[in-house]
Amino acid sequence: MPPPVAVSIIIPNYNHALYLKQRIDSVLQQTFQDFELIILDDCSTDNSRQIIEEYRTHPKVSKMVYNEQNSGGVFKQWIKGIENAKGEYIWIAESDDYADENFLQQTLKVIEKDDFIGMVFTNTNTVNSEGEFRWTTEENKSNCYAELATLDNTINKDNASQFLVSEMIIANASSVLFRKSSLVAINFEELKKFVNTGDRFVYLGIALQSNIVYISKPLNFMRSHEHNTTKKSFENGNIHKDRLRVLNYYFNDLCATELNCRNVVAFYKTNYLSFIHYGDYYDNAALLKKLKERNEIQNSFYHVVMFNLFLFRKANINSRILKGLYYRILVRQNSL
Repeated sequence: MPPPVAVSIIIPNYNHALYLKQRIDSVLQQTFQDFELIILDDCSTDNSRQIIEEYRTHPKVSKMVYNEQNSGGVFKQWIKGIENAKGEYIWIAESDDYADENFLQQTLKVIEKDDFIGMVFTNTNTVNSEGEFRWTTEENKSNCYAELATLDNTINKDNASQFLVSEMIIANASSVLFRKSSLVAINFEELKKFVNTGDRFVYLGIALQSNIVYISKPLNFMRSHEHNTTKKSFENGNIHKDRLRVLNYYFNDLCATELNCRNVVAFYKTNYLSFIHYGDYYDNAALLKKLKERNEIQNSFYHVVMFNLFLFRKANINSRILKGLYYRILVRQNSL
């Protein structure tokens, strides 16, 4: 029996009242119309609820869910939406972005060509808070996209680290159409733990099991503004903590191929100071142990990093100022 609708569109919102109407309207005005819309609000403190209620009777809106308490993580909202979705495909349309009217039509045309395609993603126009154009993702990462073009614009288990670890070629989730069967194969209990990098966790999980295909048309509009979650996660270090968790989780799968393993090692060595500063002690120690067991790092490197991890833990450096000072000392020592 075919699904009730082809696509389930999930809008997880938190305090994006300023952009919410444009987002919802850009979904409802798609040229492809066989979809349901699920709107989730994570206990917003602005007038988001008032805006959402304007769409209460719209025939495309299948569900509205308001949290009485903030969930503490957007990926918990993703999961809630996915579990309520009836479609064969899922589009997680982030609430501060908007889309070209042909987004669904163009992405469906590609993903329906081959059952082994787990997701597709499009080029993205980055705009500012006023909606003024800044650049496309393809322009911003031209070398990375040029390399992807030589691989038939396809990411898979053999090259996943090149485009999803060394670089993050996918601008954001709004640019992605998922096959639901690929999405629900992801470990949701693990996904709930992420604050920022859960999207990378999902993309890697799909790439290791199926193909991800890129569409060069800029059909997504990603808004860059001061309240952007990724910006905040860089400032408070959550992004580094989550990246470390991703590497740990997929380490064995990625290191099944030489290229992927080489990229994982290089990424860790480039970022290990940030991982010490922001990451969990046990996550750091676990990844270091895996790298050492595979002889991917020298004993001297292993012992230096473990020593610094031990100092962070033993001294119980929880003060943001002290942590920042110690981090700067480490950076200086490693640059000499």
